[in-house]
Amino acid sequence: MRFIQLNKILKLCIITLLISYTGCTFPGSKKDTNRIRFTIQNTLAIPQKNIPINLSLERLKTVKSDFSLKAFSVVTGKAPKEAMIPAQADDLDYDGIRDQLTFLLDFLPQETKEISILYDPDVQATFTLEVKKQSRAGIFPELEASGAIESDLMAYVLKPNGSIIPYGKKREDLFSVDGMFQNELNYNQQLSPEFRQHFESNNIQLTQNPQAINIELITPEFSWIIHDLENQEDYYIRKSDQQLNLYKSIGLSLNQLLNDENTTLVPLIPQGTIIGCGGYLIYNKESKDYISLNDKKDYIRILANGGMRSVIQRILPEAEISGEIYKITVSSFIYSRNTWINQTIHLDRQLPTDIGLLVGIPKIGSDYGIDEELNMIWSWGTDPTDTHPLGYALFYSESLNDGIVDIDPSILSLSLRTNEAGHLYYRVLSIWDGGINTIQTKSEFLQYIKNMRITMDNEPTINFILGEVK
Repeated sequence: MRFIQLNKILKLCIITLLISYTGCTFPGSKKDTNRIRFTIQNTLAIPQKNIPINLSLERLKTVKSDFSLKAFSVVTGKAPKEAMIPAQADDLDYDGIRDQLTFLLDFLPQETKEISILYDPDVQATFTLEVKKQSRAGIFPELEASGAIESDLMAYVLKPNGSIIPYGKKREDLFSVDGMFQNELNYNQQLSPEFRQHFESNNIQLTQNPQAINIELITPEFSWIIHDLENQEDYYIRKSDQQLNLYKSIGLSLNQLLNDENTTLVPLIPQGTIIGCGGYLIYNKESKDYISLNDKKDYIRILANGGMRSVIQRILPEAEISGEIYKITVSSFIYSRNTWINQTIHLDRQLPTDIGLLVGIPKIGSDYGIDEELNMIWSWGTDPTDTHPLGYALFYSESLNDGIVDIDPSILSLSLRTNEAGHLYYRVLSIWDGGINTIQTKSEFLQYIKNMRITMDNEPTINFILGEVK
């Protein structure tokens, strides 16, 4: 029942647009539509939250040759009980044609969901279904940065030297209520009039549709989320001293970094670090000297700046390494409702054997380590103000790992290499309890990143249902 009001509005808008342009019908109309049907299964015995599902145009065309991403919608379930979900189409190769579809899904353990993509191949204009924006990419020369990206939960500033500076987002405190309402949260009951009254007293209008309220248990007896699906708002709840404290994310807020009096975005590591959190650098393996990546001809482009995914790309066309010229392309991906970023580095050819590519995360005190079984490094402690728990993790491919390199006492770094095609892929996570996260102990953090590693290695399986006709 998610996105009920959004479903109605988007259906109405796109039907109106398509009818006016082409005279055809679309999702929600009485006539049949073109569709691609498939199932997506969580093969794991653990739940998965906010998992990106990415489908290339090329792959979808192998199912339906007339498919395009000009006019489409994505729905879950089976007719007549289909529900539209937010989806986004991006042009990732920068050729002017949208070539990848993305959307986010939640799964119960071993759950299978049926999905349909409804489309009209005859529409020439390109339509975009706008949803509440929860990701952003931007270029901010004032920050002396190559660019910056953010989700509604975390922001990252990308520096010209390859360093990445993470910023935590303070939560917005709303109000507190007596712990007597906890049972309504534990058992996902309809919110009582007494509980609702507290929202109204604080000028918050919850949906009146009880089917559009979903309560998610995060930590038993400690934290919950109230999802107002109709108004697309989430309210986070923590229990403390028999009180239920409600708050919400401050949302997209990169512009606050341009404000000298910024109090909402918190730098989680000092400026000027050589790698930061998840950054990269080129180095000489013998001398351990760094090789500058400040190519004066580098340029930045934004490949996606949508509601649920944003992508920023830096291209260094003439990076000089050991007297040779290389083209280096670095792409950074962020997804809404997630705190991690994916990094993809591409070199036009392999580096010399004496030159390495280093990635790393800060050491927070003395609590850090490498998990060779799960192919990740991690660091745990508190933020620079020594106020809130803070954790970092970096996930990499075992086949591309050349091992830990002790190049700076303040960072935990390892040497990676590109594959035969010149690509290196890794993921970086920053999780900060000063925001909406509820991870407060090292054991919770290690379990959290272990589950993330498992989900990365066991992506949901997609099976297309063939034989669907117009």
